[in-house]
Amino acid sequence: MTNPARSSAPADRLPNAHLAEILSLVRTRHGLDLSGYRRGTIERRLRTAMIAAGASSSAAYLDRLRADRRLAGDLLARLTVKVSRFYRDAAAVERVREALAARLAAAPGRLAVWSAGCARGEEPYTLAMILDDLGAPAGPDVVATDVAPDALAAAEVATYPAAALIELPRAYRDRHLTPVLGSGGAGFRVHPSIRARVRALRHDLSTARAPPDPRRFDLVACRNTLIYFQPALQRRALELLLDALAPGALLWLGPAEWPAGLGGGRLEVLDRRARLFRAIGGSADA
Repeated sequence: MTNPARSSAPADRLPNAHLAEILSLVRTRHGLDLSGYRRGTIERRLRTAMIAAGASSSAAYLDRLRADRRLAGDLLARLTVKVSRFYRDAAAVERVREALAARLAAAPGRLAVWSAGCARGEEPYTLAMILDDLGAPAGPDVVATDVAPDALAAAEVATYPAAALIELPRAYRDRHLTPVLGSGGAGFRVHPSIRARVRALRHDLSTARAPPDPRRFDLVACRNTLIYFQPALQRRALELLLDALAPGALLWLGPAEWPAGLGGGRLEVLDRRARLFRAIGGSADA
């Protein structure tokens, strides 16, 4: 997330009425309800959008937003942006890999994974590479979801700059990505065999009543998403994530996230530093 320089920020704070109408326009035009998101996060990103649009105040920005439907699309992208890369937080990824290996050894077969808030796809493709490396049977194993259409479109294209690969082990890069040269310069494209393991879907964790797939998952990864929610929405979203877990399955959160009350007693800590938890009701050595 990029914070604008203080000297460039519009002078006025966002009045409640202006903020409410802006969020209403986003909801009407793009179906995204941001009412449960933390206000501070929304305001910071709104100010960035206002600066980019050349608006000197929230009133001026609101006038432009009413008149130009395309501006709401730009705002949506700014409000939902997430920074990610392959193998992000490598030590935590390795711990997840170990836990998946143990689960696969205990019950050989296909593993089902949900990457919630997948951004541009770096995380679900990382998990797909791990499944391939572990010898898990091939198939659409990883459900990748996000609220932002542009993020899902990027995940479908599956082409990334070299900067997104800085933590990815060289062996994974050589095996699963192909160098390409496009309009944006040199980059890497995920190999078709790995892309075939991932299915990208639009799913809004803040409003959904059910997981995106009827299967129970062996791993649910929801990293650096819950931190943007207000406490009530955090609790509701966590319940949905827990409902998606198979017995003994894994929940992987971001480094600043922790399930309140360990999900009402439904989780145990597998690795505190990695923010890796296991659903109570089953086990696999890990």
